[in-house]
Amino acid sequence: MDNTNKPAGESKNKKLFVILGLVLVVAVIVVAAVMMQPKGQSGEQGEEVNPNVPADAKPYLSEEEQATEPAPTPDGMEGEPMEGEEIAIPEILKEAVIVVEGANPISKEGRVITPEGNEVKNDAVPMSPEAPRQTPPVAKDDLPASTVKLDVSAAGWEPAEFTVKAGAPTTLAISSVDDFTHVFMFNDPSLSAVAVGVSPRETRAITFNAPSTPGEYPFVCDVPGHAGRGEVGKMIVE
Repeated sequence: MDNTNKPAGESKNKKLFVILGLVLVVAVIVVAAVMMQPKGQSGEQGEEVNPNVPADAKPYLSEEEQATEPAPTPDGMEGEPMEGEEIAIPEILKEAVIVVEGANPISKEGRVITPEGNEVKNDAVPMSPEAPRQTPPVAKDDLPASTVKLDVSAAGWEPAEFTVKAGAPTTLAISSVDDFTHVFMFNDPSLSAVAVGVSPRETRAITFNAPSTPGEYPFVCDVPGHAGRGEVGKMIVE
């Protein structure tokens, strides 16, 4: 009599092992797909990179400030806060970032804005509320990599020219590396508000949107006599 027939239980066990093997293969494929997703600018998986802002920018508001909701009016509608209530934070600022502390924030669309959430005006009067603002003195060694760093002295600007992308948010850091006061300014009236004054051995920064029109934009030290001795340069917009 042939006893080669295998017990039913053993056949069922083999089927179970096959099913478990298939499940394991599917799980490995899923894990591999997740691991291959692009990482965000903070290095975390699945986080999207915003191409409109510098990669080394940081949130303009703290997490607590970002969570602040507009104060309701008595009828339940949003509006001006009543006495004793929190001031509403514009939604545009909740997603804004900043490159250097004290400079203007940058919206998620890549537009430089005021602390009130309005777009700055590069042709405004320097230091007016609509103009991009210069920072207080900052430590030159602490500036982010995306900052365009310019040294100025009686010998001129170093570097004497730099290149930026048309329309891109740009942060300039101006450093006086001698014992003179210097004032950075562009010649073009469309950039009249982009101005930075530094005392001897001081560094300050400013954030603004580069012009949308490609070309060369000369800049000078606006202190009388400084341009004449060679403190001139140009920004190239591509």
